[in-house]
Amino acid sequence: MHATTAAKPGTASDQASIATLVATWISATSARIRITTELAFAEARLAAISLTLMVLLGMLSALFLLGAWALVVAGLAAAVVKLGVSLWITLLSLSLVHAIGAWLLWRGAVRLSRYLEFAATRQQFQHAQEADNDVDSTATSR
Repeated sequence: MHATTAAKPGTASDQASIATLVATWISATSARIRITTELAFAEARLAAISLTLMVLLGMLSALFLLGAWALVVAGLAAAVVKLGVSLWITLLSLSLVHAIGAWLLWRGAVRLSRYLEFAATRQQFQHAQEADNDVDSTATSR
């Protein structure tokens, strides 16, 4: 008959090595969390700086574009005046063309603004609310 050996509880050195491994794992995990958090904050700062620079560059681009447009209009006015048309008529005509263009662009923006109202979503919520009210009224009438 073979004697079976019962499982012995871990020795003190085994328990110490497990405790060391757990402590090392906790230390490594907390270091990883700290480093990941620092990385996230650094990327957030970079994103904020990038967004600020994008806005600044967009504004400068718009200023350059307006300057270029002003030069084109000034050149067009000079060419029309050189053809013999009165300066005042030229300025009035260009002003009228710009006013009509601005009005058309404004109308286009107003037309696009209707999409900001979320009409279909609000209608869906109204139908859902009406259905809830119907369910509530039938539940209370019973």
